[in-house]
Amino acid sequence: MQNTKHLLSRRNLLTGIVAAPTLAIAAPPTGGRAEDIDAAAATAKAALKDARGTKLVLLGTGSGPVPGLARRMSANLMVHNGAAYVLDCGLGVTDEYSRAGIPFSALRSIFITHHHPDHNIGYGPLLVIGWISGMRQSVRAYGPPPLMQMTADYFRSAKATIDFWAEDFRIPPLQMIEVHEIPNSGPVMQDENIKVTSVLVQHPPVTPALGYRFDFPDRSIAFSGDTIALEDVARLAKGADVLVHEAMDFPAIEVFVRQQIAAGAAGRLEDVMAHMRADHTSAEDAGRIAQDAGVKTLVLSHIGPPFVSDESWQAAAGKHFRGEIIVGHDLAVI
Repeated sequence: MQNTKHLLSRRNLLTGIVAAPTLAIAAPPTGGRAEDIDAAAATAKAALKDARGTKLVLLGTGSGPVPGLARRMSANLMVHNGAAYVLDCGLGVTDEYSRAGIPFSALRSIFITHHHPDHNIGYGPLLVIGWISGMRQSVRAYGPPPLMQMTADYFRSAKATIDFWAEDFRIPPLQMIEVHEIPNSGPVMQDENIKVTSVLVQHPPVTPALGYRFDFPDRSIAFSGDTIALEDVARLAKGADVLVHEAMDFPAIEVFVRQQIAAGAAGRLEDVMAHMRADHTSAEDAGRIAQDAGVKTLVLSHIGPPFVSDESWQAAAGKHFRGEIIVGHDLAVI
């Protein structure tokens, strides 16, 4: 019983560490207030209206599976030639997709980096709400095993809901979608808009965990996923226009952990910090990876803890990277 209590307390401590909000840039500060969220959505819609070329929309830039924060959990949207592609489905992905003003009928494919709740908890709801809102039945999903089993299990759990809505609206019920599991690095898929490649990353104990590269005709965008700093990510992103890389401030995290322990939270400082360093990347190392890759723009996302300014994030990444550095905020359009 004592061990169970310790594990639960430590889990709560870890999720609190990596999930707190920071200030906003590239979209009006949200701060969790309805008027600020509406302003961010209006900015995103304006940037996407009649947009030419490929656009990246950061739907969720927070880290950790904690609800109710100003930063939503991890989710990204890429739009090209009227087609939409989603990478990761943290809580809030469906709302943020809608706020960006992209029709659900545009959604072609969904990609998952790894099976942590702040990256996949919104996957099933996105499919069901998307279907009700005009999503095509031909949407496909890609991600690490056991994505196929997880998808089938979700459809079984939602069958009654789907059948009721199909009857109410006299529309064909949502059927099991096409799912492709990605166990290794290599080619993932290609259509008339993109070529997608994956790379295995290190986010123990989650295996496999993936990073992705999306090559559009006019632009290439790479994502690190959750990982320690890896040269494999630099190779994946080589020459890309944009690298979206996770970033943590370890000294600030240590300060935060000490405060939590002093307040009575369970867990040892050494254990928590060992976990963070074994699973995540500092902003400075994200800058180094971006510089090695020779990308034009580095976007820091999946960031924490709460009391780090945008200027500090940029300064840390700028120790190695000489290109453009953007501190990601929800609904920013890049």
